[in-house]
Parts: sequence; structure tokens; C-alpha cells
Amino acid sequence: MKNQSFWRVATAVVAAGSILYTTLSSRRSRQKGQAMQMAESEAEFDVPAEYQRVFDKNLIVPAGWAFGVVWSTIYSGLGALSIHQALPSQEANPRYQKALPWWLASWALNATFGRFFSQDDARSVVISDLTTKLNLPAALALHQSLEIGKTDVPGPEKYLRIPVSLYAGWLTAATVVGTPDTLLTLGLWERNEERDVPLAAGILGATAAAGYVIARRLNDPWYMLPFVAGFGGIATRQWNRYPVVGWTAAGLAAAYAGLLAYWLPKGKFHEPKTIVVHEAELLAGPIETDQRRQAEIARERMTPIEAESLD
Repeated sequence: MKNQSFWRVATAVVAAGSILYTTLSSRRSRQKGQAMQMAESEAEFDVPAEYQRVFDKNLIVPAGWAFGVVWSTIYSGLGALSIHQALPSQEANPRYQKALPWWLASWALNATFGRFFSQDDARSVVISDLTTKLNLPAALALHQSLEIGKTDVPGPEKYLRIPVSLYAGWLTAATVVGTPDTLLTLGLWERNEERDVPLAAGILGATAAAGYVIARRLNDPWYMLPFVAGFGGIATRQWNRYPVVGWTAAGLAAAYAGLLAYWLPKGKFHEPKTIVVHEAELLAGPIETDQRRQAEIARERMTPIEAESLD
């Protein structure tokens, strides 16, 4: 049990270190971008020159505001979840126990991404994209190990899991967006506006369809929310430059917003099979059931037991 406590605390420390390192690396990247903007008035992103050049050619890169809004939200939420899973009260939480290796893997990959995203060379563009692609399965495994969409848990865990959904959704979108970056950097894709504009619109449509299918499979509408920011960022960036791409992105953002307006209040597409009814998870572990009426009865029975334990 002590060993388990050590790894939970270590995970929180690694999470804090990864967020801090990536944030500082991004700050250095922004400083390089600002210096470049003084020399090039058309610079759009606070990134090193090599990233700016490849972003200029990539029609499905969102505007810079989308990155700031999404990453700040994700990092804040994941930081809070990392602290919560390290609390003594969560020592018996089986979901947090299963998530430990995926936490560590994902945070290590996040720090690696931060390292290369701040470097101004073509190799770093490719490595940062590959790191994102490697982080996606780790984030999805983290999502699954926390049983999001599978187990209905009480708060605050219920709400602290939401950033994991956002994280998995954003990495899915980033995996698609980053692929042209790598192809353009390696010289495997030559820009052709007549071909690339309808192709970009098609990629956006396919990404939206895949995102919705994955969200339904995960039973997690929160997974779709970062796509709205991504599509919105592409729309604002390309609205006047490449109207077909801008209109497509705007339409998809609106469609996703409409779906989320219906599904987000529910928090799921269908009822999960398991319901955790003992919030503390301290005395004898969580009581779980797949019947909501049984869950209510179990919750009523646990109340006096918990009260007695506090006397």
C-alpha cells in the first residue's frame, strides 16, 4: 500500500513537472515567435520560424487562440485531477490505480513534446508530431483506465475526469492536424491550391465523422468539445483566405455545438453499466452495481455505516 501511495504522489509530481516544463518551453517558443514577427509582419503564431513556415502551408491548422484556450483548460483540469488522485482518501480508488502507468507515460510524452516544440528546426517539427501521435493511444488508455463512460462515479471524481476527455479529444484532432506538418516538412507533400483546398475540406469532414463515432463508442460527449475549438480556429483563420475550408470548418463547428448542446447536459450517450455508490472508498472499497435502484438502496445502507465510523 505504501508503494502505491508513493507512485500516486510521484505521478502528481511528474504531472506538475511536465506542465511546468512544457509551459516554460512554450514561453521560449513564443519569445522566438515575437522576435520573428518584428522581422516578418505576416507571422501568425507565437512559434519558432520553422513551425511558422510549415503552419503557413497547412490549411487545417487552427488559429493561435484555439491552442491557448484548449491547452490552458486541459492543463488546469489535469493538474487538479493529478492532485486528487494522490490524496489519502483516494488510496483505494481502483480506477486511479489502473491509470497510474498511463499517467506517467502521457506526462513523459507531454514533456517530450514541449522540448521539441520549442526548437527551431525541421527535425523538431517531425518529432513533435510523432510525439503527439504516440501520446494519443496513451491518453485513450488513460481514458479507459479511469472508466469514463463505463462507470458513473460521484463527485469530485466525476467532474475531474472531464479534462481527460478533453485531452483525448484534442490529441485526436492534433494527430490529424499535425500529419500535413510532417509531410510538408519532409518534402512529401508539395502545395497545390487547386487540389489542397477541397482535400482539406474533405479531411475536416472525415475528422468530424470519426470524432463523433469515437465519442459514441467511448460514451463520452465531452471528448467532442475540443473539436469545436479546433474547427472554430480553422474557420476564423481561413474564412477569407480559403472560403471553402473556412465555411466547412464553421459548419462543422456549428454542427458539433448543436450536438453538444443536447448531449453535454446528459454527460453520456447511454447509461453506464456500473454505478459507484460509496464515495469515500475507504472502509471496504467501492460498492458497484449495474442497477440504478440497487445503487440507491446501497447508498441508503452506507449512510449509517459511514456516520458510525466518524463517531
